[in-house]
Amino acid sequence: MTILDLIFQNKLSEAKEHIYEKLNIILERKREQYKKYVSESFIHEETEELNEANLVKMGRVTKIRRRIRRNKQGRIVVQRNRKRSAVKGFRISGNKLKRITAVQRINKARKLKRYWKSKGRATLQRRKLKQKMSIRRRKSMGIR
Repeated sequence: MTILDLIFQNKLSEAKEHIYEKLNIILERKREQYKKYVSESFIHEETEELNEANLVKMGRVTKIRRRIRRNKQGRIVVQRNRKRSAVKGFRISGNKLKRITAVQRINKARKLKRYWKSKGRATLQRRKLKQKMSIRRRKSMGIR
């Protein structure tokens, strides 16, 4: 029976239930459409916003507003307002720029070379693999 037939037969409570069922179905469809629309627009706006205003150069220091990292337990953590030296060969120590000594630079270079020979290349490959997997996952979910 249609809604009009129910109204003409004076079965108003049944007509009301039919109307509410139809409205709930329409509302659910609209909600799904809006969810997709909002998630897509939010993701694009968020990435553009992060790229534009994330790095603030303040003289010889660069302030990084947001950074997404993982802590020792593997949880995702957002670092906020991290300061970094904008001058090559200098580091920040105690809110001041200090020159990196020659000995420190040489030791760092040696350690990096050793790291890339042993562990570095393998971790890079794992990172690339995980990145591909997450991009594939995002695509299948329709996020990107």
